[in-house]
Amino acid sequence: MCTVDHQDRASSCRWQRNHAEDLIAVHGRIVAEFFDEGVSRRIAWLDRPQAARLLAAVADSARGFDAIVVGEHERAFTASSSNN
Repeated sequence: MCTVDHQDRASSCRWQRNHAEDLIAVHGRIVAEFFDEGVSRRIAWLDRPQAARLLAAVADSARGFDAIVVGEHERAFTASSSNN
């Protein structure tokens, strides 16, 4: 189920960013953000615009970051490995 009809982008993005910032508070800082709006997590990563950008960035040795923090893992991953 997509939450786009139940929660606005700004509050969802802010909630996830706050969660990520709390997690990394003493370890680093957020330098890039990848946030898909209105795209089910059941969709393959390459078919999600921002997820595809993240995968491309991870493959780039000049990406500018050395770790990935997922603000809400339930939003990123699905149990079906055939979709990821």
